[in-house]
Amino acid sequence: MAGPAFAARELPEVYRQEGFLMQVLLAAAAGNVTGAGRTELVLSGRNYETQENYVFLLRWNGGGFAVIWKSPNLYEPASHLAVAVGDFTGLGRDQIAVLTRTRWRIYAWQDGRMQLIHEEAGWGAPEEVGVVRHPDHPLDLIAISRQHSVINDVPQKGVELVGWRSGRFRLLWETPTIGRVRAITGGDLTGDGAWEVIVEAGVGNTPGTVEVWQWDEGGYVALNREELRPAAVFALATAPSGREHWLAVADDRGRAGLYRFRNGFELVAESDRTLGWAIASVAAGDFFGDGGLQLVVIGYPSRLHVLRLGESP
Repeated sequence: MAGPAFAARELPEVYRQEGFLMQVLLAAAAGNVTGAGRTELVLSGRNYETQENYVFLLRWNGGGFAVIWKSPNLYEPASHLAVAVGDFTGLGRDQIAVLTRTRWRIYAWQDGRMQLIHEEAGWGAPEEVGVVRHPDHPLDLIAISRQHSVINDVPQKGVELVGWRSGRFRLLWETPTIGRVRAITGGDLTGDGAWEVIVEAGVGNTPGTVEVWQWDEGGYVALNREELRPAAVFALATAPSGREHWLAVADDRGRAGLYRFRNGFELVAESDRTLGWAIASVAAGDFFGDGGLQLVVIGYPSRLHVLRLGESP
């Protein structure tokens, strides 16, 4: 049972920027891409009229996020643009994976600049992407949702784990059919050293369930399902806290929350006010470089919010 130290705290908003970088921001991710030893922010966005899709690498400079790198225009007709951050190829530091309908690309920071280190034919452009580790693979895996079937006009999806093997990406593991997956992330919620797959599944803009799937005896099985929020959760991310990860969420009512897992989710902190409708993505990490935890939340069309946990986790 949670003690007084885990009474829900506030996640105050400490920074906001409207109309940031692009006409529409699509996704946020976090990692140590340059090897500088601090968390950096990765954003993807779109300008519709000029048919432009870009990915940005940014670092907090004390007064806002400054652009370190901007990708070439990655626009493709009728294609989503998805990003993931992790050590996918074994470089020893994070890379940026960019997934479109026709191409998968890996960008890495080398010799003081960002370089394209791998490109291969795409597998389609998944809308839901996360990063997961598996006990039988040494590197980070890209988790993507794939449609398995359709029931009552609702796509039923599972999660495929794609990993680096013999110089390219290959399908390595997958979950059973889960439902209409709307967000994916991965992390060690239980502190046992093994990562779980965490998804949110639901229909339309209605509230859904946050589900935890763990690897057990050669397959993924459901560990926990909860109706965690009173609105759809389109944004999930994990953040390290000692031996375990905490789960950061942002829902369609514009509220962000931080949870720990103890045979179920316990609320640790929550935003003290709404951030506005149409939340798109969330990323967690020590962006400020002060040993604390911040959440970056992006919302439609191109709002960027930074929330700060009052105490380090």
